[in-house]
Amino acid sequence: MSVVLRLNRFHPFIAAALAVAVTGLVLSARAASCTIDWNDVHQRIDGFSGGVVFMNPASLDPVASANMDTLFLTNTTGQLGLTLIRIRIDSSTNWGNGLLDGSNAVARGARILATPWSPPSGMKSNNNIIGGSLLTSQYGNYANYLNGFAAFMKTNGAPLAAISIQNEPDAIVDYESCVWTPAQLQAFCHTNASAITNAPVLMPESESFNTNYSDPTLDDPVAVTNVDIIAGHLYGVTTIQDYPNAHNKGKPTWMTEYLVNDQSIDAAIATAQQIHDCLTVGNMSAYIWWHCLEDTNGLLNAAGAPQIRGFVMAQWSRFVRPGSYRIDVTNNNPAASISAYKDTNSGDFAIVAVNTNVNTSIVQTFQLTNFTAAGVTPWITSSNLSLASQPVVSVTNASFTYTLPPLSVVTFAGQNQVTPSGITISNVSYDATKPAFILTWSSTAGVTYSVLKTNLLSGSASRWPALVTGYPPGGAPGGSLSYTDTTATVTLSFYEVSSP
Repeated sequence: MSVVLRLNRFHPFIAAALAVAVTGLVLSARAASCTIDWNDVHQRIDGFSGGVVFMNPASLDPVASANMDTLFLTNTTGQLGLTLIRIRIDSSTNWGNGLLDGSNAVARGARILATPWSPPSGMKSNNNIIGGSLLTSQYGNYANYLNGFAAFMKTNGAPLAAISIQNEPDAIVDYESCVWTPAQLQAFCHTNASAITNAPVLMPESESFNTNYSDPTLDDPVAVTNVDIIAGHLYGVTTIQDYPNAHNKGKPTWMTEYLVNDQSIDAAIATAQQIHDCLTVGNMSAYIWWHCLEDTNGLLNAAGAPQIRGFVMAQWSRFVRPGSYRIDVTNNNPAASISAYKDTNSGDFAIVAVNTNVNTSIVQTFQLTNFTAAGVTPWITSSNLSLASQPVVSVTNASFTYTLPPLSVVTFAGQNQVTPSGITISNVSYDATKPAFILTWSSTAGVTYSVLKTNLLSGSASRWPALVTGYPPGGAPGGSLSYTDTTATVTLSFYEVSSP
């Protein structure tokens, strides 16, 4: 909407007052376009989550079953679909709560990151779980201790996706902690980390993603082979950066802790922008918020109700599942922050758009390159919507346009539509004891198909009964693909194969 004011006689005070009034009233719209390329592939995505560490009140841990459902399932729109959980390795070996939280998350399809805040006090220079450092003479014992925790979790049905060496080794604090230098981390990874065989090793989890704490390990040809994931926190970080030294050596990077004690829509959209930047600028593979549950900063509040930031994270976690890959987005005249992801097995894709503007809607056009879809389903979190599904938007000539509300995250969920070719019926004989018809066609790797059948040619093929959808489970291997119709009889039948 635009407003034109004409003052026939100039009066500075009136002009200024009207300018202020118009500025406060106008909600503008801005046009923008972007191009998404299916074949331009970036990093693998490992997941999105929060922690269940030092929760307030402490009675929230272990996490109740109903809260676990809200955090990790996707059966209703009120569930967040998180795919990782961060637990603490208790230095007193009281590991019961960690096992309960971890195993309950695993039962709901999530994976576990385990982080120690301190080694056992007897291994440290000050014989205290607060401050101090790990004694050099205890490096071997500490590696065995971490490996023992990973074995404990694995044996009890909760294997770890990663085990950290130390939470915030660069933080000087008055709570459970342990100080490491970059050289000490390198020495431990060089000589001792190879003994940790029951889980992938993650390090260094510095409080401000200080690469000085991981570069010596990455530059050590022995130590680097004993580390699987490079991680850090974002406290004090104002600009997200890529980490070529890790990525060029095949090490994915994770953001494993950040918090803001603000549950407003403005703060939640700022978190959305941070997630976007971590994934697109930092090329990170995982994003983990500090608390799953807590009133001041949790994804759920203490009563178990999702907070707006929880719904913001769900705009990724429900649609960008582990094993997906980020694909390239070229913003031709950027107004929104847009990222895109594909599941190479199913052909599912998600496009996530963040509009940080307070009063400005964005009329955004999306051009799909090397793929298309019949339509996409928008899901919106904003000041008045919480992970709300919207009507399907049709895709025409591999393009669609949608208006992004102010202060919102919109996820467009769809499936790559590929027209199969070379469909042949390779067996047309009928045998009452064996399948009668076999359809064979040339498949595209990662794509799933639907097989439809009718004995009446009237009406649209889209109304034909489906013999199977989502075939084969997990996506086609590529090349020749067959489906056997076990319902075939000696009657005239017509078949269609489509994707999806």
